[in-house]
Amino acid sequence: MPALAFALCTASVAQDYQAIFEKEWIEAKKYTTRQKEIWEVVFSEFGLPVELAAAVVFPELLRYSALQNLMETVAIKALYLQGGTRGADFSIGRFQMKPSFAEALEHDWMQTPLRHEYEIYFDLADNIYARRARIRRLDNPEWQCIYLALFLKLLYRRFPELAEETATGQVRFCATAYNGSFRDSYEEIRRRAGRRFYHTDFMPTAATVYYSYSDIAVSYYKKTNGDRFW
Repeated sequence: MPALAFALCTASVAQDYQAIFEKEWIEAKKYTTRQKEIWEVVFSEFGLPVELAAAVVFPELLRYSALQNLMETVAIKALYLQGGTRGADFSIGRFQMKPSFAEALEHDWMQTPLRHEYEIYFDLADNIYARRARIRRLDNPEWQCIYLALFLKLLYRRFPELAEETATGQVRFCATAYNGSFRDSYEEIRRRAGRRFYHTDFMPTAATVYYSYSDIAVSYYKKTNGDRFW
């Protein structure tokens, strides 16, 4: 599918997400501003633009709740450690990463020579020790950045054609892959780009409004960077 067709098929009715998520947007933007210098150090080590990384996780920053995160982390530590993702698989931290995401990421990373290039190795054993180490990493803000960097490195390695997209096209694709299964095919990830599954309710109800995750990521990128490339 040509890049123009991708842009047209994923375009949706323009919405002012900054106005829709006014309070949450302000708080999330403050957080990205505070973290920018730290993020630049981490992502530059992997040759990745911080602008891309920030846009990919910005929708997660909007719906992050410290109280909810505490509750879910406590639940995971009790259930995930014993039963793995079959026991519990909740989101953790600002980037709302799940143990299942980390497990898949670690597995795929360990299949590539990138593990030697960056000297990052994971214990893939299915036991309480490996799971405890994984939870500690997910609970660490710097490690969440590293996981995000590994995700992006794997995505661009698997789909080299992604680098030929526009800046917003790359943001849209990476955000879609992050919000769903990054192991899907290139075309399947592109097809999912405009679908509306994202919401900020603690518990969804019949009144819950759903949005496109990638639309929000692109909106943040454009408001912060315009249409320029990183």
